[in-house]
Amino acid sequence: MSRALFAKTRRIALVVASASVLALTGAVTAAAAPTATDDPVRTTGEVNKSLNFSCEFPLVGQRSVTAQITATFPDSVPAGTPIDVTGFNVAVEIDAEITDAMRLVGAATVEGTAAPNVDVDINGTPLGVRLNGMRIPSTPVPESGSMTVNIVGEVPSLTVQSAGQVSFAVGDEFSGRVTPRRADGSETSLGTFDLPCTMDAGQDPSLATVTVS
Repeated sequence: MSRALFAKTRRIALVVASASVLALTGAVTAAAAPTATDDPVRTTGEVNKSLNFSCEFPLVGQRSVTAQITATFPDSVPAGTPIDVTGFNVAVEIDAEITDAMRLVGAATVEGTAAPNVDVDINGTPLGVRLNGMRIPSTPVPESGSMTVNIVGEVPSLTVQSAGQVSFAVGDEFSGRVTPRRADGSETSLGTFDLPCTMDAGQDPSLATVTVS
């Protein structure tokens, strides 16, 4: 082979080799590029909201209660990643007249279940969600004065597949089933009663808005 032909052949081989390396490098870079699911979930922190509700109690009729809602929402999540709401708690303050009525029937504790409503808006589409299965843990009835009962439980995750905004707000109603018990654990003459509650008008029920990217 002549020297000129050898040099030309060598140059062609180098070009082909260089092109192959560049192609391989491009393929690896593309494979390593982050996808939307690699984005972190950023937590906005604990949200606290105080709202007034009117509830229909046995013996005393309609009474006003204050509900302190606490929950932690993510600030943003990638599309297709569950939106997890954690630390959910509703502390309901019950006035002295209601606790007086509980003591009147011999109640030493109250317990039960609750179903708060949550309004969810997904990219402009409103949805009403009822959180069934929430618990009211057994709470002592004080000898005098008001008392606070808590509504606790797990909030189901919500997964949104497209980018946008998801807003959460307290629904305008919640219901409970409450059982007062005597010191020996037996039920009082009230048995288990329904407790329907409606949010008082003129309040801001918004909790958080989560960005889906």
